Amino acid sequence: MNAKLKKLVLMLTITIIFLSFIRGNMKITFSSDTGGKIDLFTQKETSSGKGPNMPSDAFNLGEEVKIYALVTYNGYPVRSLLVAFGISEPKNPIENITFYRAACTNESGIAMISFRIPHLETAFGEWIVTGNVRIDDLTFQDLISFKIGWIVEIVSIKTINEEYMDQEKFTRKNYVGVELALRNIAMTEKKITLTITIYDSLGIRINSTEINNFMIQPGGVLVYFYCFLYIPKSAYVGDAVIYACAYTTSARLGGVPCCPEVSSHFLIINRDIAILSVHPSLTLVYKSEIVNIDVCVKNKGWETESVNVRAYYNETLIDIIPIFDLKPLSNMTIRFIWNTSDVEEGLYLISASVDPVPDEIDAFDNIFDDGFVEVKSPFHDVAILNVTPSSTLIYIGEIVDIYVVVKNQGNYTESFNVTVFYDSDIIGTSLVKDLAFNVEKTLVFHWDTQNVIEGNYTLSALVSQILGEENLENNCCIDGVVEVVAAPKGWFIPDWFYWLLLLLLILIIVLLIVWLYRRKRKKETKEAFYSGWTAWYYGYDPQSKAHN
Repeated sequence: MNAKLKKLVLMLTITIIFLSFIRGNMKITFSSDTGGKIDLFTQKETSSGKGPNMPSDAFNLGEEVKIYALVTYNGYPVRSLLVAFGISEPKNPIENITFYRAACTNESGIAMISFRIPHLETAFGEWIVTGNVRIDDLTFQDLISFKIGWIVEIVSIKTINEEYMDQEKFTRKNYVGVELALRNIAMTEKKITLTITIYDSLGIRINSTEINNFMIQPGGVLVYFYCFLYIPKSAYVGDAVIYACAYTTSARLGGVPCCPEVSSHFLIINRDIAILSVHPSLTLVYKSEIVNIDVCVKNKGWETESVNVRAYYNETLIDIIPIFDLKPLSNMTIRFIWNTSDVEEGLYLISASVDPVPDEIDAFDNIFDDGFVEVKSPFHDVAILNVTPSSTLIYIGEIVDIYVVVKNQGNYTESFNVTVFYDSDIIGTSLVKDLAFNVEKTLVFHWDTQNVIEGNYTLSALVSQILGEENLENNCCIDGVVEVVAAPKGWFIPDWFYWLLLLLLILIIVLLIVWLYRRKRKKETKEAFYSGWTAWYYGYDPQSKAHN
């Protein structure tokens, strides 16, 4: 056994004996401003974990960790005290490891140990180090924690289109978008270099880029990076791959990877046709109604295409419509007309498909489903909603307005007759023509009570039954009682007389105004004649009253 090994065994033995001794006899006291105190911290200067139970900044795999323990009493450092360190690795399903070290404080009251993080993924997570020191009869303790992992890591990579939506197929002479999600578990901002490289199906590099001095915020929040790389015409069609990696700085300047490289596969295609959307004009229809189905087709390839487009309800073909000369990267919306006359009640899946073009690699997007359309059987139903008189007390001889509200509650446009009654006598009948479904209409009937005797009368309205109507309960509405009474005794003056009297009064006033105006004009003319040059010509004396 060589000297170094003997020394290591001796230190482990002393540490175990020391920990065993203090575990059975210590009274743990956490540090305070006065009396004994121990403070653990690391070499991470900006976030070292100084202070009671404070965390330290994160460490990477393979990095050396230095744990310092500052021991003081009443604020002054204490030398020559043994400090016990317990290092607990993250909990994991394989094994949970805790190992121990011991060190003695120097003249500055500092004891230090160091160890290196293994290059194992089981080391990822939170590590906790406990430091214990005994001063007189009391044992003082402090904790420090820190995370182990890739300080900067590319969490995910995927390909996107110009609208930043996920996409896995791209044509030559077009751009493929790349989205990277990165995370920085440190407590400080990190500056890195990103590299992205694309290889085609033959492993030939077709494009790459390098982004220097990219800043990533601390705290483990996801930071996103986007870029678009051109796919040249020389690229081979088929399965392509994008590789991305983060470096401490450019590899040309000696930078090393911050984390493992990530990759994502996508297809490079030359010809591709796709259905982008299928939109029916209605989602609830009645048999015999027409549904317009708009289908949007896109040529994602680089050649002009002519294809056939099909629309379906469930697996039944609605129609086939050809598209001619669809330009590269352009859209076209075509309309299918679906007549539901021969369709049974039920839910129907609406879909569309387009024939694959030659050399199309992936025809997955050549079919598109877009929800269901419900078809119901038609029905006829017209109803009287209410019957309302303009007055409930009427004098014999008066004319009463009766308002009747009807509604088409079916799903066909209807024409029908409405008849209004007082008791069993008919007041009148009116034709309602072409009333659309789910539409109301108000009718006005005029009831002349000239030949009606005194009494209470019940008003009602009846709509005629239409062909195919099954619900007849709402075809009749009885709505209240109207009382008809004789007019008060004495002169009976009808309403029209008052209107005639008002017109005569207005006529008299107008004639009076005209007479007064003409009289005034006549007087002014006479006075003008007997004055001025007219009087001089005829020899009248304006001061004389003889002419009067």
